[in-house]
Amino acid sequence: MPNTEDRHGLYGQLKTEMRSVGSDLQESMRKILEVLERRDGAGARDLSSRLDELRDKEDTLKELCLQILGGSSRNTPELRWTGCAHNVLSLMSKISDEIVIIAKQIGKIHEGPDLPIAEDLPEMARLAARMLDQSIQTALDPDAVSARRVMEEDSSLDKRKDDFATRAIALVNEYPENSQPVVPYVLVSRHLERIGDHASHIAEEVAYYLQDDAA
Repeated sequence: MPNTEDRHGLYGQLKTEMRSVGSDLQESMRKILEVLERRDGAGARDLSSRLDELRDKEDTLKELCLQILGGSSRNTPELRWTGCAHNVLSLMSKISDEIVIIAKQIGKIHEGPDLPIAEDLPEMARLAARMLDQSIQTALDPDAVSARRVMEEDSSLDKRKDDFATRAIALVNEYPENSQPVVPYVLVSRHLERIGDHASHIAEEVAYYLQDDAA
């Protein structure tokens, strides 16, 4: 069980490594946008394999959070932020998982026919990436206004996913032979929307932390 001095050192380590992991996750999201725009199956496979290392880092930091929190009954600002960080890291892990799933679906898109709805996916990915960037920045430098902005954008991504589903259904109704090829496109849109959900939940965690810290 760490003493106060040890806990303070671990806290500093957590703050530093959170920034590194957050940067890695943002870069992974930028990469998935690039391979989605090119429908690059090989690039998607490469990204998927590299994300294993990122998920290991996220798990290690969650353990570090538990070390800092372990055995302390005090309610200090450092411990409150550490509790928030643990929840944020869990959501970041879910985003990493979503990116892996999207990468696999891009591989299937690469193998299938080009469909006109493919042009709509990068715009969804850009919105999801922007929400992720904002949520990570908000977690690292907690700010209520930024957190609220991320949560407000979630409905825009939801609407884009619903609109995409409508266009996909219309495409299949007109060209039934696309009923199978359209599936990975729809799955990519769903998992992009989930990345937005997770980013919004990160912002919610920060908002809760700020409320508790102000109480």
